[in-house]
Amino acid sequence: MTDAPKITPLENGPLMVENPPDLTGATPVERGEAKKFALCRCGASAKKPFCDGSHAKIGFSSMPDSAKLRNKPLDYTGAVDGIAVTVSYTPVLCTHAAECQARAKAVFNPKATPWIQPSNGKLEDILDVIAACPSGALRVSVGPMTAHHMTTGEIGIAVEQNGPYHVKNVALDAAFNGVGASRTKYSLCRCGLSKNKPFCDGSHYDANWSDQDA
Repeated sequence: MTDAPKITPLENGPLMVENPPDLTGATPVERGEAKKFALCRCGASAKKPFCDGSHAKIGFSSMPDSAKLRNKPLDYTGAVDGIAVTVSYTPVLCTHAAECQARAKAVFNPKATPWIQPSNGKLEDILDVIAACPSGALRVSVGPMTAHHMTTGEIGIAVEQNGPYHVKNVALDAAFNGVGASRTKYSLCRCGLSKNKPFCDGSHYDANWSDQDA
């Protein structure tokens, strides 16, 4: 018997969280002292982030649409302070949290071609972005170092306003789809629109999904 937190996606249903860590977000989330609860992932609950059974009413499907996934990783290499730095990006894992643009816009600029140019920035800023990326869509290798996500031992589930669940160091009872996916930090769909369920693929952003939707 273990008290370690664990998330289990139920078929066509919510995310069951056992021994849950605190839920954080833009607004405080009261969860009480429950040792298990269900988090909505269909996007229709009137009690977000918690499940209220709406998935059954709307006929929610938890099946991913693998035919439409952009799962091929993209590598961007440049010289930074005389060292080869490669940033690897897996589009299907990107949640559009935009930490990269907020922290190092000269390197991560969607209006440029290519959109990631390591040579335009400082190594410390690039590493800061990789550490801040909540979904594991970005990895970095410096010189001969193997690409990694730069994770910490922090345990938690953050509820992004009008966005996904950002999870750190909580076991997930599901296959990890997405090349280079991290098992220690990942983002789970909350709007019900992702083609890569249970993971977020940024569909909430494209659809302008809101917590007020029900």
